[in-house]
Amino acid sequence: MVSGRRGEKRQEQQAFALKGTMPAITMLCLKTANVSAVERQLADHISQMPHFFLHLPILLDLAELGDEPVDLGALAGLLRKHNLVPIAVRNPTDAQRERAVAAGLGVLRTPLTRSSRQAGSAEGSTPTPGPVAVGPAPDRGAPGNATAGPVGPARRPRDAAPAPDAAGEPPPAGLTVRQPVRSGQVIYVPHGDLVVLSPVSSGAELIANDNIHVYAPLRGRAMAGAHNNADASIFCMSLEAEFVSIAGRYLMADEIPDEHRGKPARISVQNDGLVVTRL
Repeated sequence: MVSGRRGEKRQEQQAFALKGTMPAITMLCLKTANVSAVERQLADHISQMPHFFLHLPILLDLAELGDEPVDLGALAGLLRKHNLVPIAVRNPTDAQRERAVAAGLGVLRTPLTRSSRQAGSAEGSTPTPGPVAVGPAPDRGAPGNATAGPVGPARRPRDAAPAPDAAGEPPPAGLTVRQPVRSGQVIYVPHGDLVVLSPVSSGAELIANDNIHVYAPLRGRAMAGAHNNADASIFCMSLEAEFVSIAGRYLMADEIPDEHRGKPARISVQNDGLVVTRL
């Protein structure tokens, strides 16, 4: 016979569920332990697209620091000051792991997390100079000639072609992407339109200085007019986006009118705000 108390426990509503999946998270790959240098460059990146970075979860990758000590408490503080949300570190040494825990950060337990390593590991082969790079998780590069984005060189997908020299030919006008854009990928086109012929997954990001065309479902984030080009538009065959932005104006998923969800649509700037119209 089941006691009344045990019966109450069985009828109690489940309070939570644990799941092993992880959403797309922006990774900040530290190339220096100089927190002041990180803040200077980070503030410059954020000023270009403040709404995009608002409350963005950040994973700190320490692979390129080697055994160099870093003040993770101060680093977490400056991220929060800029409305970013530091959540964990990756690839720490034993000492760095202790500092991360003391700073209230988690430790990402993946095969890439290790207690000892030599400086200049394989992770350090990222072709991006400078103290700090902000970008998606590695190995999710986008095809084509996308170049460095507004948040620093690491915004360029790993298998993309480098930007031309100042003395060389002018940068290509626009980019066409034929493969699906997966969660975690970031494609940034600083000149011309970005055209995507395949689906854009949730957690993916499209950024262009001019128009964005998606001839398939758009489920990720799309930011047109990145350098304050209010004449830009976003076009898609099925509007299912998490976030859309043009020249600093933006709409979150729950602000997109229901009558346009899942339908062909154009997003543009009108009266200093974004409007969605049917194609």
